[in-house]
Amino acid sequence: MSESRTEQEVLKELNDEARALLKRVLEIERAKLHLSAYEATDDLLAAVKEIIP
Repeated sequence: MSESRTEQEVLKELNDEARALLKRVLEIERAKLHLSAYEATDDLLAAVKEIIP
């Protein structure tokens, strides 16, 4: 079983480029939340998991 890490621990391990990419992905996903009837949970989770395995 792999050791669990907190979100803060993962964020501290990211380099500046990865942190900027994560910020941009979250901005895009947040914008999608404003569309009516759009369920972004699965898309948001998938996008973050691509950056933070």
